[in-house]
Amino acid sequence: MSPAITIKKDYILIEPEEGIDFREIQRGVARLFYVEGIPEQNRIWVFREGPQNLSYDDLNKLKGIVKENYPADSRINKTAIVVDSTWQKGLAEAFIKIAEDLPQTFKVFSNLAEAESWVKEAK
Repeated sequence: MSPAITIKKDYILIEPEEGIDFREIQRGVARLFYVEGIPEQNRIWVFREGPQNLSYDDLNKLKGIVKENYPADSRINKTAIVVDSTWQKGLAEAFIKIAEDLPQTFKVFSNLAEAESWVKEAK
């Protein structure tokens, strides 16, 4: 299943089903870059507690997917990752270290309000 994508005034909200699933994240990334009508805005991914179908080995694959699909002239410069658990936070922080050379900034949050404030700030 693909994650729910909501276009907000200042960002795009991406909400996968409960838990973390590699294929669902992969489908969400593809939709963000290839579906017409989705604006180039900063993004917030919100992960909820649930089944975990993502390993540390998958993080390099995710980086490759983002790097391969990221438009060279893109205006997207921030992606917030909101997590529900310590395990999710560990994965998200590991991804951020792996993705340091991508042309956008990633940051982990434990609540949506803080993530919203961060993506709305001018870079």
